[in-house]
This record gives sequence, C-alpha cells and structure tokens, in this order.
Amino acid sequence: MAEKFDLVFEGKIAPGQDEGAVKQALMKLLKIDDSGVRRLFGGGAVAIKKNLDEGTAGKFQQAFETTGALCSRVPQGVAPGLVPKDHADGPPSLPPQPPAAQVENHTVAANDGSQMIITNIETVPGRKIVEHFGVVSGSTIRAKHVGKDILAGFKNLVGGELKAYTQLLQESRQEAVDRMIAEARQVGANAIVNVRFSTSSVAAGAAELYAYGTAVSVA
Repeated sequence: MAEKFDLVFEGKIAPGQDEGAVKQALMKLLKIDDSGVRRLFGGGAVAIKKNLDEGTAGKFQQAFETTGALCSRVPQGVAPGLVPKDHADGPPSLPPQPPAAQVENHTVAANDGSQMIITNIETVPGRKIVEHFGVVSGSTIRAKHVGKDILAGFKNLVGGELKAYTQLLQESRQEAVDRMIAEARQVGANAIVNVRFSTSSVAAGAAELYAYGTAVSVA
C-alpha cells in the first residue's frame, strides 16, 4: 500500500519573506479573512490536508508555498497532536447528487420543434401514457482539474461553496440528460418518466454521472 501523507503548517515562512506580505498572500489564495490567518498562525501545527498520496501532497505543498509560507509533508502517524481543521481527506470528489424528488418536471424543446417531457414521477399529470418504450439513459465521465482541485482543497479550511465543482456538476448533469433525451427520441418517445440520477467513481479523479428513466408516449 502506498504511503499516505498529511500536509502540515506550523506558522513558518521562508527566509527573507515579509510576514505581513505572506499573510496577505495566504488571505488571497485561501480566500480567508484576518481571523482565518490568525488560526493558521496560532502557534500550533495545523493539518492543512490529510491522507494524500505523495504526488498530490507535493502539488498542494507547491501551491501553498507560492505565498512564502512553509509547510511539510508528514507521513501519517508520525506527528501526533496535530490540530486538524475541517477538510476533506484527499482531493474532493464530485458533490453528492440531490435526491430524485428535487428534480424539476420540465419540457425540453428539440431543434425540430418537438417536445420532450421530463418528470421524476411515474406519470405525467394531465396526460395519459399510451405506450412504453423501456429504459433510456445517458451518462458522462468527467475528470477534475488539478489546479481547481488544489484551490478547492484549501477552501475546505474556511468553508463555503466550491463553485468550480458546482459548475462541473451542473454541466455533467445537463450532458447526461441531453444524451438520455436523444436516446428517447430515437425510439419515438415524447416523454421520460421516473427520471433518476446516480454517480460512481471510475478512476482516480474521475467520476461518472448517469441519468436514466422510462421512455413513454403520452397523449
């Protein structure tokens, strides 16, 4: 098993660096305020990130040290007494999907003017299902951007929305839905009922978003 590392900051800065300038750079990089900086320079060892492989730890360390602050890669279990902050263990994964009940019912217009009704329930209110075509699906596999991964990991220090991952999820969901709709149109459906989403990890740093439902014809 590959050795895992924690990224640790002990309030040290590189020789010749101005402490005020370093703190300002950290505030900009981590998007934190004065109180967040005081937490980092509070006099104790702070676990910036935990449970990283050596390569990922090196990337986080390099990005952090561009501010003039120094941090260390510590093998897990070697340095007890660290004060961990709220963070994800390792590079963050795609955000969890919302429950199916939160998927809005809507009608999608095709380029040819035809309509496709999308709903997460088993019927289309006000319409009658006259024919079933079976399950249709669409999927996409997306990989995370290393640079955005690093910034998102630092964001976990102070909390807040990871906007890069919100955008990635929205784009992935839309692409999966578009492919599901295209498959439904091929079989002659004008609606998809009981729509659901799921995700699965397919490789390190990559995940699949899968949309599926039952293609039907409604009148």
